[in-house]
Amino acid sequence: MNRTFSAKVKFVGILTLKARGPIHVGHSKEVNVLYTLKLPSGDLVIPASTWKGALRSLAEKLAPSLPMSGIEKLAVDIVARAQDPKDARDRVRGLMGDFEKALEKQPQQRFDQRDVEEKLLSLGYDLQRIDDKEWVLVQYLSLYCPVGRLFGNWALAGSLKFFDTVIRSGSQRRPGVGINRKTGTVQENVLYFVETSDAYAAVPLVLLGEVEAPGSTPAKLLASVLEALSEVGLNIGGRKSAGLGLLELESAEFYSFEPGKGMDERGALLANPRAAEKMDLRTFIEALRGER
Repeated sequence: MNRTFSAKVKFVGILTLKARGPIHVGHSKEVNVLYTLKLPSGDLVIPASTWKGALRSLAEKLAPSLPMSGIEKLAVDIVARAQDPKDARDRVRGLMGDFEKALEKQPQQRFDQRDVEEKLLSLGYDLQRIDDKEWVLVQYLSLYCPVGRLFGNWALAGSLKFFDTVIRSGSQRRPGVGINRKTGTVQENVLYFVETSDAYAAVPLVLLGEVEAPGSTPAKLLASVLEALSEVGLNIGGRKSAGLGLLELESAEFYSFEPGKGMDERGALLANPRAAEKMDLRTFIEALRGER
């Protein structure tokens, strides 16, 4: 099957993963038991926020390996790695001189003055009244960060959305003992239990979103994330250092369409994306990279 994207596309991905061992997605702690998040029925839950965090972390690791230049590379090197707003401010301080020149329309600076004006206006700034230039620069760079374009950041809502996952699995409690971090030995009188899923549970994942034109950096980054997921799996939840939470991809199918075009000329696929032609994982990855 030969499938080519020519512009922004919407898609739904339905993936099935298998847990190679138990999973613990923490919910609460009572006395010496770490409980997992579950429904009143007893079924375990992986919330959408957990999926988003795990896949975002993978994207942050992969993004620097993509071919980029200019402002996009600057955004990945600086903004994508920031842990919080204070860290982001600290990271942009070395660029403030050039950015202020762009704001003041001075020559010989690395930022395109017209682009700076356009982007800040789109963010709602009054160009005549900018008090916090550091934060403005953080937001400007955030607009160009491919990780942020997919998962969201301080300037953008992410284009990917995730659903909560319900795992049809029993639960078990695994014993553990406290460790004295200074000596590396067992700490006396510290026994606890971690509630987990069963091993080898089937774990479904549904995601949907909109991706930019094939060959764009966000599209390539999403392709790399999906490829890494298929080749090395994903660790999710808590107690990963103890061997919990390793997932391997078993199957995946994607349904994508360009809004207003082809089968979606009248918008029918917005209500039922699965009416679009089904694509396997490899076909979808190649389409994202512009290889088809």
